[in-house]
Amino acid sequence: MARSKHVSGVIVFVCSLAAASSGQCVPVAPAAPVAKVGIQLGLRSNELERYAADELARYVARLFHVEVTRGGELPGSADVWLLVGSPATNPAVVQTLGNGNWPQVSDQGIVLQQAKLEGKPALVIGGGSPAATLWAVYELVERWGVRYLLSGDVYPEKKREFYFPATDQVMEPVFRARWFKTMGDFAMGMEGWGMADYRPFLDQLAKLKFNRIRVGSSPSQPFLELRIKGIQQQTAVLWYGYRYPITDDMPGRKLFGNVAEFWNPDLPGPTAPSAEILAAGKRHCHELIAYAHGRGIEASFVGSITDFPKEFSPLVPEAQRVSQLGELTVGPGSAVRPDNQALSELSGAVIRTIIDTYAEADSYGFPLGTEWNGWVDAYEWAWQELDKQYAVGEVTSLDDMLRKASQRSYHQGSEHCQRELKGGIAGLYFLARLWSSPEVLPRSQKPDARLIVYEPAEELFPILPRVLPAHAELVIVLDYNPTRVLRKRSVLATVPAQNLPTTLVLTLHDDSVGLLPLLTTNSLHQLVSDMHRCGLSGFCTRQWLISDHDPSIAYLSRAAWDRGTTPQAVWADQIRAVCGEAAVAPMLEAFREIESVTAALEDHGMGLTFPWPGMMTQHWTPEPLTKTRPEDRAGYQRALAAVQRVPPPTRLAGQAYVQYWIGRLEFAVQYLEAVQAVNNAAIAEQAANTAKAKGQVQTYRTQLAEAARLADVAHTTVAQAIESYAGVTRNRADLGAIAILAEYAYRPLMKKSSELRDSLNQ
Repeated sequence: MARSKHVSGVIVFVCSLAAASSGQCVPVAPAAPVAKVGIQLGLRSNELERYAADELARYVARLFHVEVTRGGELPGSADVWLLVGSPATNPAVVQTLGNGNWPQVSDQGIVLQQAKLEGKPALVIGGGSPAATLWAVYELVERWGVRYLLSGDVYPEKKREFYFPATDQVMEPVFRARWFKTMGDFAMGMEGWGMADYRPFLDQLAKLKFNRIRVGSSPSQPFLELRIKGIQQQTAVLWYGYRYPITDDMPGRKLFGNVAEFWNPDLPGPTAPSAEILAAGKRHCHELIAYAHGRGIEASFVGSITDFPKEFSPLVPEAQRVSQLGELTVGPGSAVRPDNQALSELSGAVIRTIIDTYAEADSYGFPLGTEWNGWVDAYEWAWQELDKQYAVGEVTSLDDMLRKASQRSYHQGSEHCQRELKGGIAGLYFLARLWSSPEVLPRSQKPDARLIVYEPAEELFPILPRVLPAHAELVIVLDYNPTRVLRKRSVLATVPAQNLPTTLVLTLHDDSVGLLPLLTTNSLHQLVSDMHRCGLSGFCTRQWLISDHDPSIAYLSRAAWDRGTTPQAVWADQIRAVCGEAAVAPMLEAFREIESVTAALEDHGMGLTFPWPGMMTQHWTPEPLTKTRPEDRAGYQRALAAVQRVPPPTRLAGQAYVQYWIGRLEFAVQYLEAVQAVNNAAIAEQAANTAKAKGQVQTYRTQLAEAARLADVAHTTVAQAIESYAGVTRNRADLGAIAILAEYAYRPLMKKSSELRDSLNQ
């Protein structure tokens, strides 16, 4: 894959990463054998550049038959020099390249440039900032054949003689904002991760050149502690207050050690005093942000300002419970308008608390929309107020926005879209009112805090540059799933990306489809092309489960720097590097099948394995399942068959990669088989009840016995499914998924089977 030249010193790429990993590129070897590699770092280097040099030394020692030395002074005895940094931090870079020969790069620009220093071969490894220097190291290492998975590195099988890459590189990102969403709100996500889990994961994100994380907090979580007008926060729960016991009888029990309940290991147990949980939650977030900074990754803290922990009901005008899982929060009543002073004071105090608690964060995000009844009804008034202050009527009209909302394609219908817009107009007024208030940002520790607006209705895009502060950014969500976003991809052309840096949320794994294996890479590829064309700043991942997404993350990592990246090329490169050439064709077939099932489930599978108490029992219905369920199962079966055709890889990393997909796909097939058995059992149970009502005793007992048998089959099959998944878990998101499956699938079916057996024995 040859690449064309860019401006100002960018040199043609001679070969692709795929070619490099297969040995097709000809490396540039020094003239004489290399015994010692000297890694030199300027005395003015900061901690991040020192870490970059340490990483470089570690990889060189692992990859090549050389002795590695490093220090601030030039190691005169070295055969080659690797110079880490930029002219601003390492004078040897200037000495090597000469004055004026450092390429013009942005703060995210990467430089890999060969030269001579005192007659010895030298390679400058640097960037426009310390973070970019770290990325330059990882880019170089990747060109030496290492591949970065979210679970760790995959190295070439054997050490080699030392060499320089075949070409120099000067690289600038296509997308400057490359976010990964952490935390979340379910046990199958990252809310249950401790720092011991986050540290190696953030290391991998840095290698993949992600440069931001989203650190979120819903009002019920223990990551923000509110004290307002004498009321102390008491709510401090994970995953909306649901509990996940770990019992000796459950499948996958051995994964959990001696714990009795799945929980975040950095927090006291769920029954501890709330003050202790909140203190630990804040400490956890501080450590997460600090570690991210140590890897060149910014952190954005996101919080809600329109719903609050229920203990703050006395401060919320006409407080009403918010209808969501757990019902742990309250919001303003139906008659409360967005100019309500008491509500403004309360929300302003939340903003100040967020900023003051996490003053080290790089930005702060706040969702824009709300559908409170009073706010929806106040949309016309709010529009008039916005027009008075910002002349938004010069950009578009209210009638035109309402018309567009009524025509919007959305799975919940046009009425929902109009309601979302109306609430968004009032929400925009409310947020602008808070941000411009002398009582909010000026009274915080960071009056100039960088602010990010989340999830405005798309009809509001044209007016946002007039209303939002000059240094604000935008994060947009056009729909839950990539295939649905593609149906409305034309909306991206209306984003004010030239005036307002805009990030698009890209879903890797939707919570509604849930625990089944998913892949969205080709849909993401189409959206990435649109994002580039429309000038968007970048992407933010949206996911709960993580382990399925090495292929998609590898694609996003590369596409963020190379406009010519394709999913097929990235997939093939990853498979080849990890599993060997013989695995490429069958694994590509499997990935295509998984993507096909994913696209289908994003239409008809919403809620299929959503993590709630009715996750499995929702299928206990006498109505026959639609034909789509067998089709979904058949797609997963075809994917499983393809992976099973992969010749056994010779390397442990390849064996683990293939076995992972076998386990995940076995889980999918078995889980959907259990769903079918549950449905069949419900049909038999209804037939038994009908026969009983008619006095047909023998038919009743026959059908009841069939229902009990099928319930046993469902229970046994779901246990097998959980064990299949448990055998390939990679992280605590997977452990959380196992805990969810035990609570919402295994135990309910065990109970139902027991009840049917009891009825049969009466």
